[in-house]
Amino acid sequence: MKAYELMIKTNHYLLRDGVLTDTHKAKITRQLRENKITDGRRRTFDAYAYPRFYIPPHNNGKKLQTIIPLSPKTNIVADNAYEFEILRLLHLFDPTEEVASMLAETKSRLKHTCFGYKSCHYAECFEAGMMVLRFLSFAETEDLAWIDKQITMYNRHFADHKRHSGVQKFYWYILSQMPCEIAEPQIIRQKDTIIDHLQRSYLVKNGNEDVALYAMRNALARLPAFAYIKERKPYVNEKTKRLQFETM
Repeated sequence: MKAYELMIKTNHYLLRDGVLTDTHKAKITRQLRENKITDGRRRTFDAYAYPRFYIPPHNNGKKLQTIIPLSPKTNIVADNAYEFEILRLLHLFDPTEEVASMLAETKSRLKHTCFGYKSCHYAECFEAGMMVLRFLSFAETEDLAWIDKQITMYNRHFADHKRHSGVQKFYWYILSQMPCEIAEPQIIRQKDTIIDHLQRSYLVKNGNEDVALYAMRNALARLPAFAYIKERKPYVNEKTKRLQFETM
């Protein structure tokens, strides 16, 4: 199994409340390490803006989707999301010195980018900045100023343009997994919007529409008043054949 497919399947499994044994984790990390070298090419025209360790495969020129699909329009978004998610799984399952070194070098790389450190929000930099927030949420949780800068960029500029619906849901996915003391004030801020989206019904097209609902559920459930919904799961309404979630 290729690194991308493994990364997506692992994250979706965990989002759906799956539990991995130590044996499973060891197998996943071994496969990810074996896929460190791919048929992708490092983009050398801006060495700081693109990954160095996990280079996405060519994929016939089609950009790889993120865990919560937001249809990346640029390679900066798609390529960084690919590397960050693989590094996150390695960090969670087998945090070796090699992984720590890759994380440290990636943090250094991002500090040389406009989207990663200078709060740039124009064009693809807004979504790329969200990918950086995702990375910081597991790799640099003590740098609160940097994290706050990325969150502030999102809050100030999300409404600047009409954006793909996945952008907002991906942000909630980030909040669902970052340290609670950082995420909780932002979840409170987004609470009513998250509830509104959870109460909608969704067409079932490819079988993965539920992952966004799980991400929303997990974010909202971090608030004590909504902890009870952590036990609930999305389901397909037998009459409408649409995906729903029961919030109340």
